[in-house]
Amino acid sequence: MLRGIDISHYQDGLDVAGLPHDIAFVSIKATQGATIQDSEFQDFYHTLRDKRPEIVRIPYHFFSWQTDGVAQAKNILSRGIGFTKPGTAPLMLDLEADSDSADEKYVIHNRQVCIGRVNDFINYFKANGGSQKIIIYSNDDFIKNVICHTWPDTIFWVASYQKNPPPVIPGWPYKFWQYSQFGQLNGTTTGGHMDLDYFLGTQEELNALANITT
Repeated sequence: MLRGIDISHYQDGLDVAGLPHDIAFVSIKATQGATIQDSEFQDFYHTLRDKRPEIVRIPYHFFSWQTDGVAQAKNILSRGIGFTKPGTAPLMLDLEADSDSADEKYVIHNRQVCIGRVNDFINYFKANGGSQKIIIYSNDDFIKNVICHTWPDTIFWVASYQKNPPPVIPGWPYKFWQYSQFGQLNGTTTGGHMDLDYFLGTQEELNALANITT
């Protein structure tokens, strides 16, 4: 398994050029909804590209369930990310809602509308210069009990906070696993403020995902 982290403006000031050498990938928040653009994305992304090109960069969009999918796709596309450039993996689309939140209740009562918005996002994004593969992130409870849907031809990233990789959910054969949300750069899973992840594959597989040839 290959180690990674995901970051946003909440990690403002993180020296990504000085990340430990066992960090193989970094997922970086780029956008949320139709209008929010993360203030640290450009700095994190370009610093990694220029100073640590061996680290795979994974831009991500946090999906807003009550917002038009096409408008959200336009937001991430406006960031000018070169998804075909070496070192950049496909977009990670973050599909989640806090347990018992208004968003979760909205999805439960409007499931087909929400699935349609995700489909609209993916179709517009792919047709207008986005990556042709999509990585979909979610947590196991939301997958099983709320969204109850899967998307073909996607790569899955599951959030499940436990010691060992979680069982595969039918229809969601994951390649990425977020195993802590309170981690530290040294790999400790408690006492910090960072999401820690694994890629369940080889370096060659990860490089292929990010258009890196050796």
